[in-house]
Amino acid sequence: MVFQERDVTYKKTLWRPRNVLKPPKKVHKALDGIQTELVRVAVTKLISSAQLNDYRHLGMPEEEGAVVSTLPLAEMGKWSTRNREGWIERRTDLPKITKSRTFETPNFGDAATYGTHVHYLEQEVYQREHHEPRFYELEAELLKAGKENAAGLFRFALDRDLDRTSEVFEDELLLALNLLQENVGTCSVFASDASRDDYIRTVQMDWQFFPPGTRDEVVERLLDGGRISGEAARTVAERVALFERLEPQQYIRGAGGLHAYVGAKFADNLVVFENVRYGNALYVLYDDWEDVSQRSRLELLKGTDERFDRFVHTEGWEERFLELLRTKKRERGI
Repeated sequence: MVFQERDVTYKKTLWRPRNVLKPPKKVHKALDGIQTELVRVAVTKLISSAQLNDYRHLGMPEEEGAVVSTLPLAEMGKWSTRNREGWIERRTDLPKITKSRTFETPNFGDAATYGTHVHYLEQEVYQREHHEPRFYELEAELLKAGKENAAGLFRFALDRDLDRTSEVFEDELLLALNLLQENVGTCSVFASDASRDDYIRTVQMDWQFFPPGTRDEVVERLLDGGRISGEAARTVAERVALFERLEPQQYIRGAGGLHAYVGAKFADNLVVFENVRYGNALYVLYDDWEDVSQRSRLELLKGTDERFDRFVHTEGWEERFLELLRTKKRERGI
């Protein structure tokens, strides 16, 4: 298949890839868990105040519960362009058809004197399918505002549901997924009746909690069934021994893409964690720790406006860490 559309200079974005050629595995997994026939292409994303300008093309509401609906700009990508302008698809996957065309030529090379005659020409050509513009809009909703200067947790969604029983569902799903991918850098799908809590839960469910136990029991749980091994596994054992000295309420382990993160919770606003595979520092987080923990290591290194303390693994860092945690626990009466 070949697509015919005008050339557009696309806006540079922070995210890659710009497009998906087929629905990602995570989308198929989400669809398998949805019982309703109607689904909504949507995604939940934590956005810091420093990142907010990268999403201004979608309006970005400032009050919790507020929704802004926007027609994506053509320069965001080819699917955003198609959504606004339509496109023509040359169906090289289908048999060619016979097309007739006519044209005139002058008699004896002089149309003014001798007139013209008509030629008829038949050609085998590929069939062309014309796709009308959809004019789908994307909704941006502020689910949960961040404190101080943090932007917050946003829901981005297509402005309408898609019917899984429709003959064109797969085509419309791919278009909608790419609209999200081009405009916010990720994509997913939810049940049409998903609640606000359902959307929030997709971000907050990335952490698993375990009660204190023996050191061996805690280490085994944090190793995540062997997904953490080698030098990283030894680091886990060392961190558990360190955390034990402070009597945590719970141990925590990242789930999904965060499985290399392990840590401990001492209070609702006092949590420590570390990436045992790639990191060289331990982080102490306070209020809104779940939001802050979603930031990438590079974002934390740049120094955002979030409250946290970072202990690089230089000589004596363990004692400095223990001293800080004991102070923070005393401040909280624990």
